[in-house]
Amino acid sequence: MKHFLFPSSALCAALLAFSFSVSGQSDDTRAEELLSKVSSQMKQYGSVHAKYASKMVDVQSDFQMDQNGEVWIEGDRYHLELGDYVIVCDGSTVWTYEPEMGECYIDDAETIAEDGVDPARMFTIWEEGFKKVWKGELEMDGRKLTQVDLYPMGAEDRSFHTIQCFIDAQLLQVVNLVVKGREGTDVHYIVEDFEGDATVPEGAFSFDKGRYPGTTMIDNRL
Repeated sequence: MKHFLFPSSALCAALLAFSFSVSGQSDDTRAEELLSKVSSQMKQYGSVHAKYASKMVDVQSDFQMDQNGEVWIEGDRYHLELGDYVIVCDGSTVWTYEPEMGECYIDDAETIAEDGVDPARMFTIWEEGFKKVWKGELEMDGRKLTQVDLYPMGAEDRSFHTIQCFIDAQLLQVVNLVVKGREGTDVHYIVEDFEGDATVPEGAFSFDKGRYPGTTMIDNRL
């Protein structure tokens, strides 16, 4: 059984209460204001580079898988390395290289984004199609964070029902995401290193078949 922690072609699995109130300001408003500030901060960066640890937990089968990932993001384009897997998007097309099978799957980026959490939107996932709910402040690993939960509109068409966002309100950065799956599988993303205006490796947003000799290209586009 294959497990991916980001959507990346038909074989990928969908990724990915503490509350109080202040007089005169609703929790919904507080959630919107904080997420808006994080989005504004992210838009100031020409590119982003992040390293993260991920953990997928299937509570029904008592299965857990830990992986490390590294992603470069520039607008709608991204380059994700997840173990031996390489997932590349130029904004319109996604290439997913699966080393075990020696295959690369080609998909429309829009279709992939509809199936789960778009890596290009990892740090601004809330901007479209979500209800935002303020859950309050908490301490996690000795760090003071703010939790905002996201509930997808049209949730019946999604493989997940909730995304928990844990945000450093001082740095205006997402440091932890938990994607709660409908089938009892949760995926945790813990950002270990974040760099704005990062240097992007040359050719990062295109798939070079020459780097993977013998690869079979499978085009899933209609």
